[in-house]
Amino acid sequence: MTGGCKVEEHEELYQLRKLPIKGILSVVTSPRALLAFVVSPLIVALLGAASRGDVFLYAVLAWLKWDDFGITTPSFLKKVGNATEEATKNISAGRDAMTTGLDGLLHHYRLDNVHYIVASAILFSYVIFFGLGGFLQWHYYIQKKDSPSSWKCQPNRFLTTHLHRQEVLLGAFNLFLGASLSGVLATLVLNGSDITTLYFNVADYGWTYLIVTTVLTFLFQDASAYYIHRTLHWPYFYKKFHKIHHRYYSPTAFGAVAMHPAEFLTLQFALVIPMFTVPVHFVSFLACVMYSYYYGMIDHSGIDLVAFWPWQPPVRFHDDHHKYFHVNFGFNTLIFDRYHDTLRKKTRFYSEAIFGGKGAQAANGRKEE
Repeated sequence: MTGGCKVEEHEELYQLRKLPIKGILSVVTSPRALLAFVVSPLIVALLGAASRGDVFLYAVLAWLKWDDFGITTPSFLKKVGNATEEATKNISAGRDAMTTGLDGLLHHYRLDNVHYIVASAILFSYVIFFGLGGFLQWHYYIQKKDSPSSWKCQPNRFLTTHLHRQEVLLGAFNLFLGASLSGVLATLVLNGSDITTLYFNVADYGWTYLIVTTVLTFLFQDASAYYIHRTLHWPYFYKKFHKIHHRYYSPTAFGAVAMHPAEFLTLQFALVIPMFTVPVHFVSFLACVMYSYYYGMIDHSGIDLVAFWPWQPPVRFHDDHHKYFHVNFGFNTLIFDRYHDTLRKKTRFYSEAIFGGKGAQAANGRKEE
């Protein structure tokens, strides 16, 4: 898709909603609405985590560190007098001396049973990805295909069968990469390697630290996504890498991970940097990651939704990025697009050939192709 789209006039352009207090009260007072309000985002966030392949790693971390979760007693006090961990290390050291060959090499690097764990991570992710993703696709793109104006951001544009198949297959390949890496990390964790800086007990650092690091983690992830994404829209990187993602001019949820593998790994690495560098509570980090995964899927769904949270742009914001190309680079806030003046404007014209995020004057004789 190389042509431009003439800017449409909207009454409101990416208006962030106020926190819907009345809506919250109506949800809380209705058990059925409350269940849907809680379960639906969790399902989509789980789908997003599965599409990146690291859902298995978080499950393993939660399972192994379950006894470390707490609020009042610091972890170092809970572990006083616990000889189990030391005994495990001694047993492990004895096994090191007895194991030879490939098994010995794997054990030396704490990769025992890596093949089984990686296979489990891949299978786990694929079941969720195709199960939940397939349901969402069926519910909207098949059941409601005859009435797209009631739910779709671009009601007159659908991916061709070829592009949609390509979108799913490319996303599935990137899922394979992500799940494989997740499986290796999960193997290290299961074999006693303390590779993350995540902590599990609130009392270790206190509530103030937890709140501040949660906010900073969220902002770091959003800033990283913005600047990496904008860099990918420089002419060289766009033509070599990011153009693949923009083939899907009217994306579906599967398109969230349908991109060049190098781009996928770069974005994924940036997202998880905090869990390997600074102490962040497991729950707060998981909340930030799952939030990003949830809106990553929703923002690529093509479904015209307005976010519940007052800082989150509507789905149309990112859908317009796919429609107009080099504009609207942010994801979970408008902070960086506003600061750099890269929000789409009604008075500007955008196309795949106009780089920089500013567009061109709309009254320059260009017409929609």
